[in-house]
Amino acid sequence: MEINFYELFNKNMTLMIFSVVAFGLLLGRLKIGSIELGSTTGVLLVGLLFGHFGFESQPILGTFGFTIFIFAVGLQAGPTFFSVFKIDGAKYIALAVVVAASAFGAAMIIARIIGLDYGLNAGLLAGSLTSTPTLVGAQDAVRSGLANIPEGMTPEKALQNVSVGYAITYIFGTIGLIVFIRYLPLILKIDLPEEAKKLADERGFSAKKKLAHDSAHVPLIRAYQIPEAMEGKTIEVLRAAAGKKSTPLKMRRQGKILSIHDDTVLEKGDVVSVIGSLYEHERRKEEAGVEVLDPELLNYDIITKEIVVIRQEAVGKTLSELAITADFGCYVRGIKRASIDLPVDNMITTNKGDRLYITGESSRLEALAEKIGRIEAEETQTDLLSFAFGIGGGLLIGMIMLKLGGVSIGLGSAGGLLLLGIVFGFIRSINPSFGGVPPAARNILMEFGLVMFMAGVGLNAGGGIVEGLMSAGIPLLLGGMVVTLLPVFVGYFFGKKVLNMNPALLLGSITGAMTSTPSLNVITDAAKSEIPALGYAGTYTFANVLLTFAGTIIMAL
Repeated sequence: MEINFYELFNKNMTLMIFSVVAFGLLLGRLKIGSIELGSTTGVLLVGLLFGHFGFESQPILGTFGFTIFIFAVGLQAGPTFFSVFKIDGAKYIALAVVVAASAFGAAMIIARIIGLDYGLNAGLLAGSLTSTPTLVGAQDAVRSGLANIPEGMTPEKALQNVSVGYAITYIFGTIGLIVFIRYLPLILKIDLPEEAKKLADERGFSAKKKLAHDSAHVPLIRAYQIPEAMEGKTIEVLRAAAGKKSTPLKMRRQGKILSIHDDTVLEKGDVVSVIGSLYEHERRKEEAGVEVLDPELLNYDIITKEIVVIRQEAVGKTLSELAITADFGCYVRGIKRASIDLPVDNMITTNKGDRLYITGESSRLEALAEKIGRIEAEETQTDLLSFAFGIGGGLLIGMIMLKLGGVSIGLGSAGGLLLLGIVFGFIRSINPSFGGVPPAARNILMEFGLVMFMAGVGLNAGGGIVEGLMSAGIPLLLGGMVVTLLPVFVGYFFGKKVLNMNPALLLGSITGAMTSTPSLNVITDAAKSEIPALGYAGTYTFANVLLTFAGTIIMAL
């Protein structure tokens, strides 16, 4: 039996598309040294290969993919988007604008100098920054009629040029930026670990990484018979003696289990159950009293929950001010902002939409969630009705055009979807009953939409990739290097000289402004600290919005 794969794939587009995605995801797991190609790169490369051999996709594939992806990006950004304007927000926004503007200007100038065909400049910008939102904005400008396509060029050719420019410059945009960011501190003679420590000292941070695997800080419940020194004293005094780093839960007195309060007076023979970290139990074992094995006192359910910060009274406060351990006997195990892990430290200030991974006794976790937000784990269903209406509304908003003289101006589908996604995400952060999309569901929608879109880009560009390399290959590659590296230099010196930012925080902010998570990982490893992640989270959300509109604008000029 012979199987003609060429004929099979041509007759069955669904099989062909998912083959591109599957082989692309497999390729994305390969590593070059310590650098993993990643799913986006893998799918793009396999799509280019299939496209080169004549396989094509229907335009609806890319449209469907980018529609889901860009709306999900807005949903993710919504809860934290307006929080960017607080706590160094002006610096993060200014840096994101400078990085985007320098890349945009460089792409426009280089395209004019080397005489790139229309559309290649947008691909140059998107690929050099590895910015899928920029690519989405550029292609959507063509489909929505916002693009200023020159006479004699078809929309199909313009779309292919965007994809070809993106594909040619994308590899250096990914790997080149990682390598450059890795060695930039050496070039500038910056001691990143020392700079991270300096900022940590200034702001009262410990500069340590998240505690997710630190067994010394895992909370445990133990029971102690109170020592003679504590007889006649209140629970409040007992808590103060422990520095409010451990919390009494219940006690046994004369065989009975009793609830306790701060004004409860301790008596001889009382046995008290206490929740605290292993470190605190060990540190105070000499003064805590004799440990007692009392199954009834120790019968508590210790769990870890993901709590989303949404209540206004909790936003802008440090973890210390929230008194998570002192008042609730719970322990923060991790913090995520814009999908980036932040250092767990009492001086970290919370933003709306932050996700706190907290371990503690179940009833106390619920009380804590009431104070600061909601428990995310309780949400298991996706509100597809709101999701569908959000996408439909975003597409309708994108169709609205304003006439200024003879010029039509509009957001385009990408801008409309992003805008309404941000609004829906923000409303959701205020009203948890609205538009529920659990993080796992949102992430799979983003990833699925992205790989579908990248498969379409690769297949569309594959047919013209050789022609593009022959006509503008070397100049385009060199131009891409400039567009990748120039914003790093401009952003660094602007952040250092004008904004007076700490170098470790600044480099993290630059990787966020360029939406390069792999580069952030390189910086955090070099700094031996999660401090750069604070900067990344500050610029990343705003940069996604800027770069989406940059793709639309460059096609409209």
